[in-house]
Amino acid sequence: MPPSSAPRRFLSRFRTAPKVELHLHLEGCVAPATLVRLSTRWPRPIFPDMAAVRARRLLRGDFRAFLAFYRDVCRCLAGPADYAAVARDLVRRLRRERIRHVEVYLSPAIVERIGLPWNPVRDALEEVFAAHERRGGGRIAVLYDAVRQWGPDAAHRVLDHHERRPWPRARGFGLGGDETALSARDFARVYARLRALGLTPLVHAGEWSGPESVASALRWLTPVRIAHGIRAAEDPALMRALARRGVVLDVCPSSNVATGALSSIGDVARSVRLLLGAGVPVTISTDDPGLFGATLHGEYRRLAAAGLAEGELARLADFSRAAALSGPGRARRG
Repeated sequence: MPPSSAPRRFLSRFRTAPKVELHLHLEGCVAPATLVRLSTRWPRPIFPDMAAVRARRLLRGDFRAFLAFYRDVCRCLAGPADYAAVARDLVRRLRRERIRHVEVYLSPAIVERIGLPWNPVRDALEEVFAAHERRGGGRIAVLYDAVRQWGPDAAHRVLDHHERRPWPRARGFGLGGDETALSARDFARVYARLRALGLTPLVHAGEWSGPESVASALRWLTPVRIAHGIRAAEDPALMRALARRGVVLDVCPSSNVATGALSSIGDVARSVRLLLGAGVPVTISTDDPGLFGATLHGEYRRLAAAGLAEGELARLADFSRAAALSGPGRARRG
């Protein structure tokens, strides 16, 4: 169903307006053509052609299939130059979509797990990001990411890198990966340490687990933003707690359907409406735009087609601007 006239007016303005995006992962920003090029250097390429990439996009609501897809994307990255190529895909998208402030998750743990040293990768990324900013492309902030299923020690190693060689571009720290693997409580000391280092606390929750995952993250990690968090709409008391504490949910509609957090965009739109109605700040992002074939404008358009009103869409955009981390090391508490 196409959007009604009022949302269409908003979408027309939004298409050309400067935008903010707060939840996406660098490796997931790889353009399909870049992924094929990087893969076909190997004798047995994982992604030999565009058809192979499109086939892997058909996740059918299976989050484990998505984790395997993401793992295989990372396996195609053989050095700092490959990470720089993905970063260039990202900044081309930022210019194309007029995204003027972006916060992108990066995991030194993933870089090292695929056998690469972190510092050369970091330097290659910094060169691309700094050039984008010098050309007037807007701001790029980095959010360190740890992989939950690899445990607290791996998360501490991410912080070790920042403590030894702080990256001024790094504003926050999140916990991604399989949220069903370990409890938020297991990472409480990690989050105490990241605050001491001046990083803003964020966490993935309420994506593949229910509202209890969000409640656990809220209790043990006290994040200022929760990546996804969409399942919090199932618990009115939890929504009241999120609203009272001003915790922002960075929702990614296409991702949530593709990986099975919810079954349809209509379900996402209804959950977003419940969250907004309860006073919970919600932002909209694409998560892994290269892997899902998503655009930020397209996410808003899908929500409008699913029934969100012009005022609701405008509030989502306003929350995105308000929730952006405005400076290096400026931690806020939920």
